[in-house]
Amino acid sequence: MENTELIINILYFVIAFVFGILVASLFNRSKEKERLIIKKQAYTDQLTGRGNRYLFMETLDKLIKKGKKFAVCFMDLDGFKQINDTMGHDAGDELLIYLANTFETKLPKNATAYRLGGDEFSIVIKNISTTEDITNLLDELKEELSKPIVIDGTTISLEYSLGVSIFPEDATDRQTLIMYADDAMYYIKEHGKNNYYFHNKALKAKLENKNKMQKDLKTAYENKEFGFSFQPRIDIEDSRNICLEALLYWKHPVLGVINSYYFIKQADDMALTIKLDQYVLENVCMKLNELREKGFWNVKMAVNISNRHVTRKEFVDKLCEILNKYSIENGDIQIEIIDPIDIKKIESYKVMFERLKNSGASIIINDTSIKYENLTLFRELPISELKLSSKYVDYDSNLGYDVLKEIVELGKSLNYKISICQIEREEELLSAIKAGGDSIQGNFIFKPMEDNFAEDFLNNYIKYKDRIDAIIVNAKKTKKM
Repeated sequence: MENTELIINILYFVIAFVFGILVASLFNRSKEKERLIIKKQAYTDQLTGRGNRYLFMETLDKLIKKGKKFAVCFMDLDGFKQINDTMGHDAGDELLIYLANTFETKLPKNATAYRLGGDEFSIVIKNISTTEDITNLLDELKEELSKPIVIDGTTISLEYSLGVSIFPEDATDRQTLIMYADDAMYYIKEHGKNNYYFHNKALKAKLENKNKMQKDLKTAYENKEFGFSFQPRIDIEDSRNICLEALLYWKHPVLGVINSYYFIKQADDMALTIKLDQYVLENVCMKLNELREKGFWNVKMAVNISNRHVTRKEFVDKLCEILNKYSIENGDIQIEIIDPIDIKKIESYKVMFERLKNSGASIIINDTSIKYENLTLFRELPISELKLSSKYVDYDSNLGYDVLKEIVELGKSLNYKISICQIEREEELLSAIKAGGDSIQGNFIFKPMEDNFAEDFLNNYIKYKDRIDAIIVNAKKTKKM
């Protein structure tokens, strides 16, 4: 009897033990399944179902450890923002899903696509022997993506820019591979779009120069290595009235004086133009007040402001603060918007331009914004002047003159003053006056002068004025003939 009870107890124990193991196993399996689901969610883009940035980074680390050759492609869509703006975000999402599905079905087994965010994707290509393996794959992909897509009844042509870097030829670490692919993508975006481009030694040198310049620019701002020259703009009807346009330059300790044309894009990319625009305006306002104190009331001054920031409230707050600090009024400081105006942001421009005008400035737009279909829309903006380049003032071309004359007439019908600049020849000056321009500027009239010569120029302007008046009178006689 005792033996029977012992056997039964042992059986109960064994059954309980086995049951416990089964329960624990099921629990662990459930936990593992839950962990895998969480991991998958963490590594998956919720919109497209493709791997996300985290999975992309992890994949690169694993491939680098293996040491075998592979390629990294960075890709984004050209004009995607316009699709979102005109067709709505649902249409944009549908386009992204279509692209992800195309990757899923058309890429070979050795290539995997990831969505990094927005309209940015990456493709990792493994098991490659030569560059030709990559180009063959990308050519096939390009052909597939060139097919028209219909979204919400609208046919869309999908265009993209794609950059490629290769392990280990281009780089052996993740960060540099990504940077090189990204640089190659932006290179092709700036040089034609809707294509792909491989990172190479020339692009690497360009990147190194860019990084060196950005580092030097940061130091230059801290060390106050920037200066100004001023180029006069003369009123045709009354040459006593002058506007001095401030032109920024960089006093490089090794290379000497560098025109802003050569560094302003780099400054813009690193958001340094915000500080530079404020710096220029502050110094120009200060200079104007100095000239006023010395009796030069016939002078106005102009500054160039990047369009990239002029719709930002905090940026315009600072500009207005500077204008108010120096009691600027009557448009004595002219602010020229140097980049094209985005018609879709017309209301934002209107608010910011009104604020600048109320702080005493006047607003000028240049020929980068001047299109027939846009000018009438600009009537909503408090713009006082249009500035045309001499590219419209080709004396030897009837087309050039006709374009100039039509824009001048349209601008004047909208009550804008017209400045014609970059005049390098007498023939260009004749065309400017003949077309009805209000003011003129260019090296044929006066070349830019150093900041410290501005006062001497104004003191001696009566001598220069006689020469300018003679040229204008002669041009007007020619106009009448």
